[in-house]
Amino acid sequence: MTDPLAFSLSPDALEVIAARAAEIVLERHDVVPSPWLTRDAAAAYLGLPVSRLEKDREIPVHRDGRRVLYNRDELDTFFLHREPKD
Repeated sequence: MTDPLAFSLSPDALEVIAARAAEIVLERHDVVPSPWLTRDAAAAYLGLPVSRLEKDREIPVHRDGRRVLYNRDELDTFFLHREPKD
């Protein structure tokens, strides 16, 4: 007999749910998350491979010495207003 409440989630769907749950926890505790993301965190946030961030020279990026950082608001704006490539 199968459990009628059992279901499965893709890794991407699970990541979205986990990210939203973390946002809710931070909001309830008046913690403002940093707008700055590492390359790995930016790739996870956007659902892109890290290699895409490394190769695409149009994606806004900031360098602090050896550190590579992405601003969450800049990424949102960039991808919302980007013209699709053929």
